[in-house]
Amino acid sequence: MTLSLNRFEARKADWDTPLIVESHLNGERTKEMNPNTPRTYQEVIDDAIACWDAGACCIHTHNTSFDLLGEAAAKDYHPVFDEVLRQRPDVVWYPTTCNRELLNEDQFGTEHSGFLHKTHNVNISCIDTGVNLFAFDVNEKGHIEGREYGWNYKQVAGQVDQALANNMSIIWGVYEPGQLRLAMHYVNRGMSTPGSFIDFYLIGPYALTSTKAIGTSGMEPTVESLYYYLDMMEELNQTGQKMNWCISIWGEGDRDTREVIRRTIELGGHVKTGLELFYDPARNPTNLELLKEVQDIAREVGRPLATQAEAREIYGISKQHEAGKARMALQPA
Repeated sequence: MTLSLNRFEARKADWDTPLIVESHLNGERTKEMNPNTPRTYQEVIDDAIACWDAGACCIHTHNTSFDLLGEAAAKDYHPVFDEVLRQRPDVVWYPTTCNRELLNEDQFGTEHSGFLHKTHNVNISCIDTGVNLFAFDVNEKGHIEGREYGWNYKQVAGQVDQALANNMSIIWGVYEPGQLRLAMHYVNRGMSTPGSFIDFYLIGPYALTSTKAIGTSGMEPTVESLYYYLDMMEELNQTGQKMNWCISIWGEGDRDTREVIRRTIELGGHVKTGLELFYDPARNPTNLELLKEVQDIAREVGRPLATQAEAREIYGISKQHEAGKARMALQPA
């Protein structure tokens, strides 16, 4: 039986661009999960600079509280990125979203990115295309406990409008296959920006937030899952243009994910890595170690690593966007 996915298995290594590797420094993971997770302002500063200097093309980080909204959320990033941008004014970075449960009906959850675009060189916006279930634990009756995360149609629309108004590149987060349909709705209607990415979440047993192997969301981190997403993206794409895409592997535990990373690199995708994503109860790497592991796989494949200047071109970050780094460079130490 011939399956549409077979063409990806047969496809030879081929890429149009050098490899972008992003470093995602922290998130819902705690120091109890991995003591190397940066939580304080200074720890995040140190990891951001170390990963940037080691060749990360973009830095993603959370602030100290997911519950902060709007301007308050933006200001909580200032202690880190005042210093990071003072030392490395060309850093490409973007923040996370916020707690949707605290929003009123007129808020959409990335307002702080708009503030940081004006003040702290944020030219990329992450837009997560749907509502997801995040498992935390199992209670005495065997029921899974957790919370909802994500965004409804109106909130996604607000996030898209803000990104387009500021000409920010978009990372379309796809946690489940159906969410790719919403992302491609916008892409096919020209309601995206040059250099935007589709981000395929591949989710292991520990999922995005759990310390127990009870993950119930998303596609497994396998080559077959990757092929399914690629097939779906190509079928949905009405633009006739090649799409930027990447993978992020979450909560893999002791599962060996090198093959799906290798195949991503061979087929022209890009890779997110870092302690926001990684969890294995038996292993405590650093953000820098995880970055270097992906870089080593790229060298084995033979795909060049993107320089940070090349990455800005791939992201579609314009010269005008870089005015922000010039403003930061003028600030006193």
